[in-house]
Amino acid sequence: MGPHRFRNNQRMVPAGEAAWRLAGEHGMLDIRVDATGGQNRLRDVRTGHEFLNLASCSYLGLNSHPAVVEAGVHALRTENVTGLAMAEFRIRLQAARYLETELSDLFGVPVLPSISCGVLSSAVLPLLASGHLTDSDPLVVVFDRFAHFSMNFVKPVVADETLVLTSPHNDMTFLEDVCRKYPRVAYVCEGAYSTGGLADLEGIRSLQERYGLYVYLDDSHALSTRGPNGEGYARSVFRELDERTMIVASTAKAFGSTGGIAMLGSSGVFDFLYRTGPMGWSQGLRTAAIGTTMGSIAVHRSPELGVRQRQLAANVALFESRMKDYRIGGTGSHIKFVTVGENERAVRLATELYRRGYYTSAMFFPVVPRGQAGIRLMLRGDMTTAMTEGFIDALRDVLDGFQ
Repeated sequence: MGPHRFRNNQRMVPAGEAAWRLAGEHGMLDIRVDATGGQNRLRDVRTGHEFLNLASCSYLGLNSHPAVVEAGVHALRTENVTGLAMAEFRIRLQAARYLETELSDLFGVPVLPSISCGVLSSAVLPLLASGHLTDSDPLVVVFDRFAHFSMNFVKPVVADETLVLTSPHNDMTFLEDVCRKYPRVAYVCEGAYSTGGLADLEGIRSLQERYGLYVYLDDSHALSTRGPNGEGYARSVFRELDERTMIVASTAKAFGSTGGIAMLGSSGVFDFLYRTGPMGWSQGLRTAAIGTTMGSIAVHRSPELGVRQRQLAANVALFESRMKDYRIGGTGSHIKFVTVGENERAVRLATELYRRGYYTSAMFFPVVPRGQAGIRLMLRGDMTTAMTEGFIDALRDVLDGFQ
């Protein structure tokens, strides 16, 4: 039996599996689809049921953009290899080096790509904790309570290097108290949280300016959705990154490709990170991923990015205007969460919406606190206003009659 300081599988796994079984019994898992009609018209190949997908993190619909798909095919044909299958700090494709340059140019800071954002967190956070990214003694590491599982997963490893604390969500008073008590503090959080809501960026920056706080921020759910080049929510405040700031993000969500990136305030740690921990293993970006990322960069440099961003913002505004009288979290975000209480109620709500042609994700403990189960839904920039109106009508009708 472990000490269970930062995780407890004996408690979490049975609770999670019971919820998943419930969702499966209602036919809300393992739905197999034909995606030729896109996310707005998926078809269950076994029943023929067609539905609009409101559980996709492709917030701009770029995962099916012809330029992105074709760029992946072109890269495979050009390189004629799926990947080198070795540590990239030893040998890497010139195409991968070119990709780093293009990503850095797009976002205006040094950018380190990886196969996933989770791999970046696993590589970076232990080194941040031990002081190797700041040339200092270890830092006290504070995780926001709602920080994504991919970061929380590393807590036990980080705790072997330093003191680890968990702060109440967006609690700047708690964080300031820690900064006053300890000389070196790092804060681990998200920009747009995966269950809805936004980080208090102004509060975080203020503490950074006053106390030298190191900020490690995962902006996976906002990358591409905001900013003239798709820089994301975090960069709306942290415009110029310095050696006390790192922003990581998934390129498998709104960006429309696959993998993850780290935006660095300094290029001094670039090579060091490339050969450290999971980044040094034999799983660099595959050739197709290099291609689709290049294809997405081209879209990001075109007027189409702004068109899709504006449609997403319009859908969010429409949703919030028409749903303001309902208990829905995620104000200001394209991710919304409808809390209904118990697991069975969340599954019933998701099932009824699916019957009406809209798939949403039922969410339970340990993803959300006990007794706060509900559905998560994602608005997208490739949804027309009419599609958004139709979904809102269905959601209001279901909630009004929900027992």
